[in-house]
Amino acid sequence: MQQHADRPRTDDALNALLRPRSIAILGASDTPTKLSGRPVDYLKRFGFAGRILPVNAKRDQVQGLTAYRGLDDIDGDIDLAMIMLSAEQSADAVRACGRRGIPAAILGGSGFAEVGGRGVELQEDLKAAIAESGVRVLGPNCLGMIASRERALPTFTSALDEDADLVEGPIAFLSQSGAFGGFVFNAAQNLGIGISHYLNTGNEVDLSVAELVDGLVRSDDTEVILAYLEGVTGGRRLLDAAREAHERDKPIIAVKVGRSEAGARAAQSHTASLAGEDAVFDGAIKQYGILRVDGPESMLEAAQIFSTGRRAAGRRLTSLSVSGGAGALMADAAAGHGIEVRAWDEEWQRTMAAAIPVYGSPRNPVDLTGSLIAEPDILRRSLKVAVEHPGTHMIAVLLGCADNCADTLIEALDEAYRSTDRPFVVVWTGGSGRPRTRLRELGIPCYTDPAQAARALGLLADFSLRPALPAPVRPADVDTGAARAVVSRARAEGRTQLDEYESTQLIAAYGVRAAASRPAADPDEAAATARELGGPVAVKLLSERIGHKSDIGGVRLGLDGAEAVREAAEDVLRVAREAGVDDARVLVQRMAEGGGTELIVGVKNDPVFGPVVVTGLGGILVEALADSRVAVAPVDTVGARRLLQSLRGSRLFGEVRGKPARDVEAAADTIARLSWLAADLADELAELDVNPLLLAAVGEGASAVDALAHLTPVNSHRDPVNSHLAPTDSTRAPVN
Repeated sequence: MQQHADRPRTDDALNALLRPRSIAILGASDTPTKLSGRPVDYLKRFGFAGRILPVNAKRDQVQGLTAYRGLDDIDGDIDLAMIMLSAEQSADAVRACGRRGIPAAILGGSGFAEVGGRGVELQEDLKAAIAESGVRVLGPNCLGMIASRERALPTFTSALDEDADLVEGPIAFLSQSGAFGGFVFNAAQNLGIGISHYLNTGNEVDLSVAELVDGLVRSDDTEVILAYLEGVTGGRRLLDAAREAHERDKPIIAVKVGRSEAGARAAQSHTASLAGEDAVFDGAIKQYGILRVDGPESMLEAAQIFSTGRRAAGRRLTSLSVSGGAGALMADAAAGHGIEVRAWDEEWQRTMAAAIPVYGSPRNPVDLTGSLIAEPDILRRSLKVAVEHPGTHMIAVLLGCADNCADTLIEALDEAYRSTDRPFVVVWTGGSGRPRTRLRELGIPCYTDPAQAARALGLLADFSLRPALPAPVRPADVDTGAARAVVSRARAEGRTQLDEYESTQLIAAYGVRAAASRPAADPDEAAATARELGGPVAVKLLSERIGHKSDIGGVRLGLDGAEAVREAAEDVLRVAREAGVDDARVLVQRMAEGGGTELIVGVKNDPVFGPVVVTGLGGILVEALADSRVAVAPVDTVGARRLLQSLRGSRLFGEVRGKPARDVEAAADTIARLSWLAADLADELAELDVNPLLLAAVGEGASAVDALAHLTPVNSHRDPVNSHLAPTDSTRAPVN
């Protein structure tokens, strides 16, 4: 068969996967409780309206349905195949699907790359089968998927063992963990959170989370996407999907394990995929508006409020509580998520005071008092005022127990909820739980703890008020040709490390200012160079073999006068000889005047997200401070400024103890320029550190004091034409 000859369009294959009208189950068992019998059982039990086509070479019937010996025995089109066969049989089954014209398949079997050894070989054979057949494959090593509206359940998850119907809704859920994903799906259903699709991606030999997110974002029946991630492949594809989601006002909420070293190791062994550097992941998704939460509980809290489709016009919350203590808890929790519980002005306090008992508090948070239990109409009156208040962006109502008057309170809550389009949540603590269930059935987000509600409201406000996504424009004065010339000279000599002088030339091609410097071959030339540069100078060891000069004593600072420079150069060259460095020269560099705040700006070519830029407080304290932020390159000055302002130590950029404010605009410009260097030379540049970047007072600019660049090894050279890591337009860098 010619490779890809009959490959269906990707959107057609995804549609067949997400909305199948006919499903063949290869290896279907007659026993409903077996893993290979569950897909047929679920499809029957939940009322799949399409064709259920069990394939079993040894039986004429499976669970009361006609069984087929093979795919060729089935008449008509088949949208989706669920392959419940061994790893050894799976590749040939995919080839058979391709011959039959089936656009999509789910591979439930395990024993592939996740187990190593022979499993790796079987996964490679599976990849070849996918390429030959053109079938789009979910898995292997996955539990399958659920499409609630279509009642399509080609899955063997245990999440459906309970005798309960599916709760449909606008939320899609993707999980790289099968069992854990099933637990979360089940928890969502128990909370009344409606799911449109649940997909477990397994080893992602073909279809990845990124591609599925992209497909779901474009789906009319999905408004919110949840994702449980253990590792990410195709990072730029994920960011493409995030951009599309941003434009369509569809939030993506992600849990990603691997924040800790132990978490990353566990994720790697479990899914056979590289977890990647968490700081890069975190920076990339924040930049593109994906909301990251710590765990499934927070994810489901957010799902409740986002499923309403409501958005916040600001961050001000009005809180009404049956208990003053609960109101105080809500205010504290809200503040921790950037939500303001601001006291109302006197006129509106008087209006609220008329709606509540005289011993209540009309300030915000509003204390309705325990009289609410005896007089539930207090809630209706106070909510009417809250809904009319012009300074309220969100509303939270805190109640507890009160099962005996719950129906009346719920009626008032529902009436108020329907009367406004503002985000509106209820915290109902204690009691039987029946009121919470009823409120969720009415579509009103309901929690048991103020902290839960505050987290959800904070995420909603973050998403509602999100900044525009980056569309950076390349600075007009960059000289990509000059930068590539520096790289070419090093390549011609077989080197992958540039020395400091070459690295300075590289960044200068992109308009980054550096302290004046010049290389010298010997002490006499160093002394002469110092006279020409003027002022105090530094003498540094210059060698492409030494990255961190100070580690071997290869730096001398604050030198004034030819003799001092000559002696320092002799000393540095002696240190180099003792270290076995035979290509050493020295770099004579004019010392910066007046000091400044030290930053680090670095770029690297990340294996998942491509070129990224890193910035933080730098100098000799960079490791100790561990205060840095990451963004996908390129960025504009607005994005760069946002990175700087998000640093924990950003107060150092303002006036501190009589020292003038720092030139943050110059730092942002430098970061943006270096990010373009990373993007434009993604095929050549592995890493670049500018440390420190000295940030002077406002209006005096920023200057690179030290720079060091590493090139990609020859055998990992990227083709800039075919790589999605390098921008292909003269002014913009698309995310592909």
